[in-house]
Order: sequence, then structure tokens, then C-alpha cells
Amino acid sequence: MPSMPEVLAERFNDQKVREQAAFIKKRFALLSFLDICFYCLVLCLLLVSPANAADSIDVDSSEQNTRIANGTDISIYAAHVTEELQAWCQTKSTKICDLNVLSQTDLVTSLHAADTSGDVIKSLEGTEYQLLVGSTKIIDSVGNTLVEELLLEISAQWRGITLDDIQLTVVLDKNIGDTKQRMAKASKKLFSQWIKSASDKQLFSAEYLYQFLGASDYKNELKVPNQIGDFSLSRQHLFNDPMKGMLSRYIHNDFELAVFDVYVYPLKTNDSAESQSQNELKLEQQDIRAISQALGKDALVMSDIYELKNITGLRDTQVFAFEAQLKTDSDPLYATQYLYVKSDKVVKFSINAPARITNNLIADAINAIIVPAESSLMKQVRQTDVGQRSSKHTSIAP
Repeated sequence: MPSMPEVLAERFNDQKVREQAAFIKKRFALLSFLDICFYCLVLCLLLVSPANAADSIDVDSSEQNTRIANGTDISIYAAHVTEELQAWCQTKSTKICDLNVLSQTDLVTSLHAADTSGDVIKSLEGTEYQLLVGSTKIIDSVGNTLVEELLLEISAQWRGITLDDIQLTVVLDKNIGDTKQRMAKASKKLFSQWIKSASDKQLFSAEYLYQFLGASDYKNELKVPNQIGDFSLSRQHLFNDPMKGMLSRYIHNDFELAVFDVYVYPLKTNDSAESQSQNELKLEQQDIRAISQALGKDALVMSDIYELKNITGLRDTQVFAFEAQLKTDSDPLYATQYLYVKSDKVVKFSINAPARITNNLIADAINAIIVPAESSLMKQVRQTDVGQRSSKHTSIAP
């Protein structure tokens, strides 16, 4: 059986992450004018799509329930009950256990009915969270009376890592004659209890995930300035992925469309800071080129990645950058990105303004930012990564 560090390293392997998160947008916020243009185009396409016309057509409740139950984007799955529960059933002579009684369709329908706010559904729809639910109907002979119970074993996971396990039971309502309705009512009640438990724990919050995994405490340990030049701190967002860290967004005091985003997240490997910095910016350039293709091949002008030299007020920090410009019928639109490494963290600035304006802001911003120390999670991941690389080199040695 693989050790926990090996499991973590596998979950956070770059290729594994890309495969599992291919359907998730890479950014929580619009990084630059290119993102804005792209999403505007997508929005226009959606508005004129015939598929949107269907939203205005009324459908009866049975069709709606079928559509909900068959929603493949909701990551809730019917799982086999645990070996412990099976063993318990075998030792109870007065009890009859009917294992795995609820299908995925049953579970999705019950969760929809119980989740009145829709918050849990949102957390499970198109994300890396999932629920595995084992179900058992227990028939117990109590004197001359039969008592039926429904038991659910609910396991909440993120990227295959179990965050929370809970077992819940409820007595079936004997006043409901239809078995399917009786089970549906009981299942909804148990999911309601679980939703309250998950809400109390803030199970789907980024803070819970980071603390559980031993990731950096960005909320308390990341220090950023309230002001960068004429840009004021507007809000911060902790991504539901320890490899993405935290975004701090600054808005210009006089021009609210001028945005200065600061991303802080961990280095992925033990490779040199210089190579990782350039690789990160190359990925950004690839994204920008892909997005700009929809706007015409001659619209985009983008520089190579370069290192900033002789920055006044800054020492012993390698800063890499590139600039992009989108030609339009009126004024051009700009995006400038800077990236450097501090401790074991990547710090990236994404600004929708030209470098000639933003270069003089960089030194003060860098000097004011204090990043969290290396987390126990990343220490494990990097140690395992080194071990795996060493094993590969040994195995191919003559």
C-alpha cells in the first residue's frame, strides 16, 4: 500500500492535476483584457445558441426530476458499503441487512431535494470534490414488530483524498405504504442531516481543505500591502486547490477597470526558481495565444519573456516578465505579467496596463509582500518527488 506522502505526490503531480482539472476554468478572476474579450465572445455565442431557447420552454415535474437525476456533472456516486458494516450485519442474528439499496439516481434526487440552498450541489458540480455514498436498509425484529432503518455511509473526497466520513441512520416511516417513497423520504432526511454537519464544519471551504492537507495558511500568514501605487486592495480569494494559493485583487483608485492581480502559490518541484519562473510564464503565454486566436491572428503583439534588470529599490530578486498588446479599432488593450520566487512560493503580478506604467510599481510591491513558510504538505510532496526521480534514474542506469 502506498504511503501518504506518495499518495499526496500523485494527487499533486502536474500531469495528474491537468488531467483531472481539464474541465475546470484555470482562473477564478479575469486575469487580463484577453480573458474579458474571450468570455464576451463565448457569452455572445451562448446567447444566440438554440440550446438557450430550451430554457424558456416549460417542462413537467417528472421530466425535471429525470434531468436532475441524470445530471452527470454532479459528483455523487453510489459506493459499496464498508467491510466494517458488512461484518456488523453478519454478527447480528436479529437484523437483516439489504446492502447497496440506493442507486446514483436515487442519491442525486435526494441530495437535490435536501439541498434547499443549492450550496452543496454547487460544490459537487464541475469541481474536484465528490461524494461516495454507501446505503443499507436494516430490518430489525423487535418482539413481534419489524423496524426498518436506512443507513448511509457518506465519504466526502477532494481529488481522491478523503476529507470526512460519517454514518447516519433513520427509521423508515411505516405510515408511508410505497417502499420507494418511504426510502426517498428517509434518504432526504439523512442528507439534510449531513448537509448541516458539512455546513457546520465548512467542509467545502478552501480553509478546511488547506488545514486538513497541511497547506500554507494564506489567510493569516500572507502579508500584502493595502496599496500598490494608485491601486487599492479590493478583495482576496483563496482557491480550492493548495497548488493555486491565493489571489489578491487591486483596483485603480480612479479607473475601476484597471486591475492589478497578485497571485501567490507554491513552487511545484525542486527545480531551479529561474526555470520554474520561465515555465510558468510560458504557460501564461500559451493561454493568451489560444484565447487571442478568436480575435484574429494579427491582433496580438506579445514580447518574449525577459528578466527585469536594475530595478531601483530591489536587490537579490530575479523578476521575469512579458507584455502583451491587443490592437483594436480604438485604443489598444494591454496586459503585463511579472513573476518571481520568494521562499518556496511563486508570486505573480497580472496587470492590464503597459509595462512603462507598471514597472515603477514592482519594487515597492515585492518589498511589501511576505509569503507563508513552506507547508508540511509541500515538504512531503517535494520529498516524494525527489525520491521518485531518484528511483527512475536508478532503474534506467546500466
